[in-house]
Amino acid sequence: MSKRRFSLILLLCAFAVPSALFSSDSQSQQPVPAKPAMPDASCLYEFERGVILDCLQKASNGELSVKQQVLRHLQFDSHGLAVVRSATNGWMYVSRTGKVVISGVPTMDNWADTFHNGLVRVVRNEKYGFSNRKGQFVISPVYDGAMNFERGKAKVCNGCTSKCVEMECEYHVFSGGEWFEIDMKGTVVSRIRAEN
Repeated sequence: MSKRRFSLILLLCAFAVPSALFSSDSQSQQPVPAKPAMPDASCLYEFERGVILDCLQKASNGELSVKQQVLRHLQFDSHGLAVVRSATNGWMYVSRTGKVVISGVPTMDNWADTFHNGLVRVVRNEKYGFSNRKGQFVISPVYDGAMNFERGKAKVCNGCTSKCVEMECEYHVFSGGEWFEIDMKGTVVSRIRAEN
């Protein structure tokens, strides 16, 4: 067993939630929001390090940030964002100053979902929307399910539900509902027939 796979298994056991893996049906793939299992101030930003207990701080205005002693260990992308996971807020993107820019990012392949066409999926009150790298909602969280953008379009659904596709419940899909394809402004460009 590889070191990375072993680390993933340990992490999943520590979080006591199913992993967010996906089926091969691209229209029905759904990230699985993780459930809280560690203190509010703790976070994860690297599997090998595991959970860091004193990682996050909350300002009086409610804004979250990563503490300076942790900030220097983060790996920032070319846009100045790094990934951190909090039990309470799920996966988040933070800036080089430590400010949490985007929270509620769904899990994708045991890590934070990534940006596609400059947008990332975000879940608020169990509804999916899309945020830009500045943390601004470009498409409000109004959908019961959403796929990532590809070539300027994304598949979204209303009235769909999440279901397990095997007994261990590691793979989830969106099932049923009405499916649409939207452009990067959130305008519906076509209706799509559900595959399941």
